[in-house]
Amino acid sequence: MKKLIVSMVFVISLIITLLFVDVEMSTFDIEFYENKFEEYSIYDKTKIEKKDLIIVTKEMLDYMKGNRKNLIIEAKVNGKEEIVFGERERKHMVDVKDLFEKGFMIRNLSLILFIISLFLVIKFYKKTLYKLLISASILPLIIMSIFGIAISIDFNKYFTIFHEILFTNDLWLLNPKTDILIQMLPLDFFYSISIRILTYFILQLIIIFLLGFILREKEKSIN
Repeated sequence: MKKLIVSMVFVISLIITLLFVDVEMSTFDIEFYENKFEEYSIYDKTKIEKKDLIIVTKEMLDYMKGNRKNLIIEAKVNGKEEIVFGERERKHMVDVKDLFEKGFMIRNLSLILFIISLFLVIKFYKKTLYKLLISASILPLIIMSIFGIAISIDFNKYFTIFHEILFTNDLWLLNPKTDILIQMLPLDFFYSISIRILTYFILQLIIIFLLGFILREKEKSIN
């Protein structure tokens, strides 16, 4: 029973840790935003100069990290100094920030559990390590590959489902004609960042699978 519990904690905590780390890496990569702003002509859509929009984005990311108290940010929009995000946008970002705070907590807890379970596996169940690595990679690989295909076919559908599950209000339904937040981060942006997260995660799972396979072969050669 102890072995089963340790094994389950090892597998689940590893998967969760990797996924949340990938979300964090992708979400807070300012260069990614700069590239996508250029690709989707965001500067023209928001009527905000490149330098100012990058500053606004950095401050928004600081807010999501908990390094800024609010999203009352001023910048020149169409040549006029004004508050970038309206009340509805700021309220929605309160919900987003809350999600990220919970995500950071889950990531940290999962990382701690993974480290503890890894220590226990190496100390007491070392011969099963390769099995756990392979187990931790195969099912998530299949699920994420299917999910990647699904969102490629109809991203809007799953984007909507995602928001309906995670948010208890409709503040995320913004007006692309008037709300700068959705002008900055259109559906194409979220599709790109979702694919990036999936790519990171799938590559990591492949590496874990290969590591498990190598350990298995070493175990066979010893025996």
